[in-house]
Amino acid sequence: MPAALSTLRAGIATALGSIANLRVYELVPDNPQHPSATVRIDRVSFDSTMARGSDEFEFIVTVVVGRADDRTAQTKLETYVAGTGSQSVKAALESDPTLGGVAMACRVQTAQNIGTLERADGTSLLAVDFIVSVYA
Repeated sequence: MPAALSTLRAGIATALGSIANLRVYELVPDNPQHPSATVRIDRVSFDSTMARGSDEFEFIVTVVVGRADDRTAQTKLETYVAGTGSQSVKAALESDPTLGGVAMACRVQTAQNIGTLERADGTSLLAVDFIVSVYA
């Protein structure tokens, strides 16, 4: 039986919690503090194996950093985008592909939409979206 969305979202958040000084939000926050990662569901493909054996879930993990200094912000964002290292989103999520035993597999597919994010209040931030596929 496939896992519940909330369980998978919590598994992703827990894995991201291993990245030092990154605030992780399982749900979209009203007033996030940065640097932060927010986990949200994008798509569910049902019945990836026969007889409701598993589904494929696609999550978007958005990482946002403040932009007090452009060079520092860009350097910080690039540490999250890196494929390896202690600040790497990919490395954190794929270190335990079962997300603590709630999934069969987890894979970071892409990092995209890398660039400036303008908030309604005029604040300029840097952000990246990670596309994460989870099979459960």
